[in-house]
Amino acid sequence: MGFAGFLVGLNVANSRNPFTNYISNSELSTAPPSVLFPDHYDIMMSWKTPISAVLIYTFVVKSWNATIKSEKISRVVAKSSGVKAETKTNPLFTAFIFLHNITLCLYSAWTFLNTIIPFYRSFQTLPFWDAFCDRNHVFWDSTLGLTGYYFYLSKYYEFIDTLIILLKGRKSSTLQTYHHAGAILTMYLAINYKSSVIWVFVIFNSFVHTIMYFYYAMTTIGITPPGKQYLTRLQITQFLSGMVIGLYYLLFSNDHARGGECFVGPGARAAIWATIAYAMPLTWLFFNFARKVYGRKTAVKEIKVDEKERRD
Repeated sequence: MGFAGFLVGLNVANSRNPFTNYISNSELSTAPPSVLFPDHYDIMMSWKTPISAVLIYTFVVKSWNATIKSEKISRVVAKSSGVKAETKTNPLFTAFIFLHNITLCLYSAWTFLNTIIPFYRSFQTLPFWDAFCDRNHVFWDSTLGLTGYYFYLSKYYEFIDTLIILLKGRKSSTLQTYHHAGAILTMYLAINYKSSVIWVFVIFNSFVHTIMYFYYAMTTIGITPPGKQYLTRLQITQFLSGMVIGLYYLLFSNDHARGGECFVGPGARAAIWATIAYAMPLTWLFFNFARKVYGRKTAVKEIKVDEKERRD
């Protein structure tokens, strides 16, 4: 089947599953019994919602970036590089940023604990491959379907991260924009098509975000914890390990002696492939970011040259 044939086979009228010729509607998730605002579930799980949000987000970021002529640097980068940065801030704006970061820190911690503990317990009560593959969707129905859906919704709220950067007079980098846009799309596919492998994304990302947003909250109030470079390394590690686990599910978990493949449905498998495809360039972008920022001599030189150009 060529690309043209794929497009012809799309059924965009189906708000939950435009790939009806290739993916059965039986793969679609349903609203968890205890979910808040269940009437909004199908709206948030319509393919139009994440696509529209990402298009609007990207357009706004690109347009706003174009208006920023002289970009500022963050206080953390300035402090670590010996460069003077603008320190004037609005107290209300600072308070908002602190509350934003501490809220996401606490939410991420809640998500991590409410996912990792049931996931661990499933291995204590079920045979290994039943737990690992989540056969019969025991883990999904009891925990992951709800926490994963909320985690998907939190990715919309995380757009505020970019808004804060723009309001500070700094451009949103390709890494920043791609990271937030891709997270929504991949989480959407996994939750929509009930792909239990999304536990990797939810557990790993919520753990990293707990630490990351705590760090950002502290820097907002003038406290700079040491080891920011290790936070970046942790983020890269999450992507690399997540891709390895995802590939294992796709390529090596189909031993029929163990009861068959973990994921037979094309929707669940497509969601895993999409997440891996998203994580590959994201990992490269983080590597590139680390090289520029933590390759100290290069970073300091570039920042000082940039500061000199602004003064001249």
